[in-house]
Amino acid sequence: MQNKPVIPFATLLKTMMVVSAPSLLVLVFFAAAGVLDFNYFFYGYLIVIAMSSVFVLPFLSNISALTHYVEDLSLDKRVQAPNLSVLSNVGELSGSLSRLQRSWENKRQEMETVITEREILVDTLPDILIMTNDDKMIVRTNRAARSIFGQNLAHRHLREIIPSEKLMNAITAVIEDLRGQQVEFHLAGDVPRDFHAIIERFPIPSEGGISIVITLTDITQQKHIQSMRADFVANASHEIRTPLASIIGFIETLQGPAKDDPAARDEFLRVMGEQAGRMSKLINDLLSLSKIEMNAHTSPTAKVDLLRIIRSEKQHFEWVAKQKNVTLRMKLNDNLPPTRGDDEELGQVIQNLIGNAIKYTGSDTEVVITARLTSSLPSDNNFRSLTRAICFSVQDEGEGIAKEHIPRLTERFYRVDTARTRKVGGTGLGLAIVKHVLNRHHGSLVIESEVGKGSVFSVYLPVYDDVAPAGAEVKKDKA
Repeated sequence: MQNKPVIPFATLLKTMMVVSAPSLLVLVFFAAAGVLDFNYFFYGYLIVIAMSSVFVLPFLSNISALTHYVEDLSLDKRVQAPNLSVLSNVGELSGSLSRLQRSWENKRQEMETVITEREILVDTLPDILIMTNDDKMIVRTNRAARSIFGQNLAHRHLREIIPSEKLMNAITAVIEDLRGQQVEFHLAGDVPRDFHAIIERFPIPSEGGISIVITLTDITQQKHIQSMRADFVANASHEIRTPLASIIGFIETLQGPAKDDPAARDEFLRVMGEQAGRMSKLINDLLSLSKIEMNAHTSPTAKVDLLRIIRSEKQHFEWVAKQKNVTLRMKLNDNLPPTRGDDEELGQVIQNLIGNAIKYTGSDTEVVITARLTSSLPSDNNFRSLTRAICFSVQDEGEGIAKEHIPRLTERFYRVDTARTRKVGGTGLGLAIVKHVLNRHHGSLVIESEVGKGSVFSVYLPVYDDVAPAGAEVKKDKA
């Protein structure tokens, strides 16, 4: 409800004097002509004043209400149109005010909608957006910026949030030259990050003080991938060059000093065959890894019998295990439910894990191969909504692996003991292949190891057929 406007006394007096002026002139004329006595002149003027006020007060009240209404609209306040009881009869003024108010409300709503949409658009941008004034004080940020650098960033100096001299110098150059700049910089800390910054001058004067707009793109992952690619090319080149250099050296020796030495020739040919086999295995692993990566975003849909694959791969290692006097023992749940996957790729996983166990365990030891249904799931996002999984594990009695090496075992060409890995014929790509296959199958690899006590490599695969297996019995095979 609107308060009645207060009419200033000076305004009221001035208006009364103007309205009563014609009557006053008439009274003065009659008094000067002697027609009207002074007392009648005085009382007559009082009557004129009183009668004028009856008309002037409502008129002034309406004018004052209209003035306050226009002022409130100019200040962008939400107000109702005044009830102009006197002025409403003047040229449909009341109707015009109502139309003015509706138009003003419509314009206000349109502006609020545009502002809200722009606020939402800025906040939902995936890139980090920071706006500062010429003193590099933060004026505004978006949600992406706040999620990285924390809340309550406004009114803080940019250097407190992003301590990078390269960024500060680029902003100074934009302020001085009025030309946009692009710069990459690194932030050290608990979580090191790399950013690409685009710095532009704000195109229009801003009441909020915004003069510089900084867009940051997190390129940490991109830098990491570039580094991995460079390392991969260097490692692959080195791994191929080493056996190739040996073969070339033996060939030159056979063509020269050992040309007529049958014993040396036989030995060199044997070593050349080993080196050629090593190169062949390395190239095959590289091709397998490339193929798996090409299909990384296409999940396999075929149902596979994991037990069949395990038994098939185990048979392939019987002779190798016998040569080293290693016992392969299987503990398999015969009622495992099916999982979705690619037979060949899951075969590579099982092949790599069993092969590694035999290579790195000692003679006269045992390798235990287990497959079971479990509700003890790994802390992996792939298993967040699941209650069960198939667990395939390979346990050896080897030397074990120190804890600091375990997180890096699935990196390409990473070796705990380079000389030993090459001696047993490893390429350094086996566990990288396992990791990429499991990523495609939405699975997980868990490695447990203790130096001097051996290792357990466990593969977890989702169960898609949610029918509980009946009579889950564990079958133990000893070979």
